[in-house]
Amino acid sequence: MRSARIYRTRLALRLAVGAAAAAWTAILVVLVRLPGAELRAILGATSFVAFFLAFSFVYGRTWITVLPDGIVAATPFRIRPVRFEDIEGIVVQDGLAGRVYEVFTRGGLVKFTSLFARHRELFELLLERARLAPRSPTLR
Repeated sequence: MRSARIYRTRLALRLAVGAAAAAWTAILVVLVRLPGAELRAILGATSFVAFFLAFSFVYGRTWITVLPDGIVAATPFRIRPVRFEDIEGIVVQDGLAGRVYEVFTRGGLVKFTSLFARHRELFELLLERARLAPRSPTLR
């Protein structure tokens, strides 16, 4: 069996969000030093800096590691180990923002999306290791 596999938000997305945070920070610095800059322009740039920094933080701290006996799922403020035998089911839903994978466990819900690199591989690996069959949400 192979060693641990780590699944994260796509590198290109993390880099793009980081670059946007840096660009908006530079714009904010220019606006603050510019004589006569309007307050609403400074506040707008500050909002963009906050937005992109927040998403850089979220994307940088969100990952799932697959180990021989289970997974470790990390979100910005929580790291949670889950054994494969504690995974009760996985539901896949497609929406406007992409595909969402909901992993139902005895300890609560673990989610990941198609923003993860190799998300399909992670899904299939979880199905295999937890010995599950895919199921679709009930149509109403």
